[in-house]
Parts: sequence; C-alpha cells; structure tokens
Amino acid sequence: MANAAKIEAVADLKAKLEKGPNFILASYSGLTVEDMTNLRAKLRKEGSEMKVIKNNLFLRALKESSAHKDKTIEFGDIYKGPLAAIFSTESLPAVAKVCKDFAKDKKELEVKTGFMDGQVLDKTGVEAIAGLPSKQELLSQIARGLNAPATQIASGVNQIMASLARAINAVGEKNG
Repeated sequence: MANAAKIEAVADLKAKLEKGPNFILASYSGLTVEDMTNLRAKLRKEGSEMKVIKNNLFLRALKESSAHKDKTIEFGDIYKGPLAAIFSTESLPAVAKVCKDFAKDKKELEVKTGFMDGQVLDKTGVEAIAGLPSKQELLSQIARGLNAPATQIASGVNQIMASLARAINAVGEKNG
C-alpha cells in the first residue's frame, strides 16, 4: 500500500507538470547548500522552480500527468542517482541558459535531460536551447523588423520633402 506522503509527493509533482509541462532534470551531487540556494534564486528570476525529486515518484507523476502520459518518456540510466527537476512555466531556453552558465563555475551541476513542447531533449538538446534568445528578445527582434519598413518610408518621404524644399528655394533665389 502506498504511503500517504508518497501519494502527496506524486500529486504535487503532477500539479507542477500540469502547470508547466516543460522541465529539465539535473544531477546536483557535490553542490553545497549555498550553491543550491544561489541556483534556486537565479532560477526564480526566470520564473522557474527547482525541486529535489525522488526518481520513481517523478516517473509516476509523469505517467499520470495529462501533458506527458501520451508521450513515451523512458529516460533509463538518466534516472540513476540524486536528481533535481527544474520546472519552467515561462521560458525553458532562459532556464537552460541559467543552468548552463551555473555549470561553467560549478561542475557538480550536470544537466541530464529535459522536456520541451512535447519533445524529450538529451543533454545536447538542452544545451542547444540554452543558446536560443529569450521571449523578450524575440519580441523585440520582431518589433524592430516590423518597425524598419515604416522608418525607411518615413525617411524617404522626409528626403523627398527636403529635396522639394531645396528646389523651391533654388528657383526662388534664381528668379529673385
């Protein structure tokens, strides 16, 4: 019979997976409490949460989660040893970048796998999405792209008006 604490832990993990189906799994063996606190603070700034998990309970929550139950998620050897799940409700690429940057200084943090938009990502995939621009950067790039033609049209009209004014001024000076 299942322990009440385990049932509650699975329900909590399932709720987190339902709220934000994207996540990263990382090994944290060797990180100090201070390191973990610093990492959690950085992740919170990106709208994510890191939770130390029990591997078998996390797998059970994945199987029960409506966002993941239709997917074939078999991580195999990745589920060996202590893992932390980093849940993202906003931008997983920004969270992956935080993990990648943190792992440069603290080799003990090792990204194992991830899940984004219905796809299971391996370590290389998570590192690849870390290089993607954030949602805000993408929106600003789109805005610049949309604004560029309007700016060019305004500049062109302005040049035509200035040329016309110079021509009228030149004719006026010539005719006296």
